[in-house]
Amino acid sequence: MRFDFLASLRGKGHGERRSALLRLAFLSSGISKVFGLLLQASAIPLVYHSLGQHRYDLYLLLTGILGTMALVQMGSGPGLTQGIAKASAGGRRDLEASLVRAAFRLAAGFALVGATAILLSVYQIPSGTLFGPAFSVNRAEILSDTNICVALLSIQVLVAVVDSALAGYQEQVFISVGSMMANILSISLLFLICRNAPSIIDIILVIYGVPTLFRLINLFVLSLRRPYLLRGFFRTSRGSYAALLNVGMGFWAIEVAGLLEQNGGNYILAHLSSTAATALFAVVYKSIVLASAVVTTITTPLWPAFTDAIAHRDVQWIHRTFEKIRRALTVYSCAVAGTIMIAGQWIFGHLMHINTAGNVWLFIFFGAYFVANVWTHLYYVTLMGLDSLWKIAVVILAENALMLVLGILFVPGLGASGMALAYLVASVALPAWLLPRIMRRAIERVSEQSSVTPPA
Repeated sequence: MRFDFLASLRGKGHGERRSALLRLAFLSSGISKVFGLLLQASAIPLVYHSLGQHRYDLYLLLTGILGTMALVQMGSGPGLTQGIAKASAGGRRDLEASLVRAAFRLAAGFALVGATAILLSVYQIPSGTLFGPAFSVNRAEILSDTNICVALLSIQVLVAVVDSALAGYQEQVFISVGSMMANILSISLLFLICRNAPSIIDIILVIYGVPTLFRLINLFVLSLRRPYLLRGFFRTSRGSYAALLNVGMGFWAIEVAGLLEQNGGNYILAHLSSTAATALFAVVYKSIVLASAVVTTITTPLWPAFTDAIAHRDVQWIHRTFEKIRRALTVYSCAVAGTIMIAGQWIFGHLMHINTAGNVWLFIFFGAYFVANVWTHLYYVTLMGLDSLWKIAVVILAENALMLVLGILFVPGLGASGMALAYLVASVALPAWLLPRIMRRAIERVSEQSSVTPPA
């Protein structure tokens, strides 16, 4: 018997089915994120008290370095999502299978390179140099834990191909349900093992290993629903590698820009201002990032859906969906911004016991930045689905380069408020007028193609 609980959507028109899958993705992603937050809230105190401060610090350092393995997933994942969306819309099963084969092979290659680099670093560099003098005595534990972690995370990189393929089919519900179940099981296991003096590797196996298990289950489900994807696994995939890497490199550029945005402000303040200003900026910016989680819950499933709509030349669906989501995100971002501007000082000063005196402009600038950032983020995600990835990468890199320059200019005189102003000005100066123009041209290009080429 074939496993397919989405079969009820098959009788619907493609646009209706796309909308139904998108709503399902929104709902399941939101629920999954709630359980993800519960896992984070549970893990921090449980792991800290069960390991103790010294071993908890080692756990953070070890997982932080090994976490760089996640960057190699950007090599083939985004390209596979986009390629699957286009191939599926055109009914080209042979291309779908070719892309999946190529993605698995690229992921294996990237995982091997990443694992080798990490193992060489850990084995060749003294533990006191790599992790700090306090951890020189833990070298044996570090080496044994690293071996297991690298093997586990290499498997994660491989099975992440399944997530990318499911996103291309707009079936993120499987990803979200798997993630939700993994978070629930991880919370239960953490409460169980933290009672019995766990080792660092015990914690890592629960937090990293359980999600890997559910990804393997999704691989099994995918093979049942689309068995043609894994047939002829050792056939050649000429042409697919270049397509995957082209999109992957574009996402790499966006990822680099994201790292500049997340860490640039703290770095500049740490060098040009006081530790108090750096800490205040970091805490408020982190809160902005947490508020953005609601936005990404909505926008993450969007770009594969827009790619599918483009393949079917369904320009009207893109217009309708974009406007609905833009209105909803505008209301949300303005509500958050108003809260930050009006009550931000009181919230951080009285509830979080942080000195916010004299920093009213920091909250005003960050409130305005949140609205601008949500607005530009929606354009970025939409343009990803409209085959404008490299244009987006250039704009994002330029935006964050401008932010760094402005930060260097503003911080000496304005401190943390100056850095927030740099984020705001950079977010408005370039994307505000560039992105609507890029999107208008992309829509015009698709409309022209629609008048010439019949829908897929």
